[in-house]
Amino acid sequence: MSSNQSPGQTPAPRPRQPEPEGSALLHNMSTPPKTVVTYAGLGELARAAQQRNPSLAPAQISYSGVFGMALRFELPRALRGQPPEAILKILEIAPQGEASRQLAALINARANTLSLPDGCVVVPERPDARVLWDDPISVLAVLAKASSSVWLRSKTPALHAAVQRQQVTLLVPPMFAKTLV
Repeated sequence: MSSNQSPGQTPAPRPRQPEPEGSALLHNMSTPPKTVVTYAGLGELARAAQQRNPSLAPAQISYSGVFGMALRFELPRALRGQPPEAILKILEIAPQGEASRQLAALINARANTLSLPDGCVVVPERPDARVLWDDPISVLAVLAKASSSVWLRSKTPALHAAVQRQQVTLLVPPMFAKTLV
């Protein structure tokens, strides 16, 4: 019992000492704090494929050291920034009901016929990447279903984002790239 405490009282709790910054984080980590995790990619597989089949152009199997083929989709200038009604008019498609729904249906139908995997990585824009489809609906099908990092066939089309974006470059995996060449 302390001199400031009367009989029958419980002692006051001691103030908690502050923990050093970051110690709680380190305590909960499942790997030692000095572990470094790296990934070298599939560059070695690209080089091996090139050696097995010298007729493959490097751009068909490797894109800036990444395994695959880069495809570029560029929106025609006339469609950039246009609302769905104007896009249908420019494409000479007769409006049938709400323009945005009609355009989304056209985009979904075209996306389902594109010879691409269900998902592709979006890579930094490259003007030298290959263009296989340049028709406006195909380009809209890619732009409307692409984020800054991935294109997904099953994604709901984002029409506003598609017409604001000028182009996108997709990295197509080698197994699909072989069917496109």
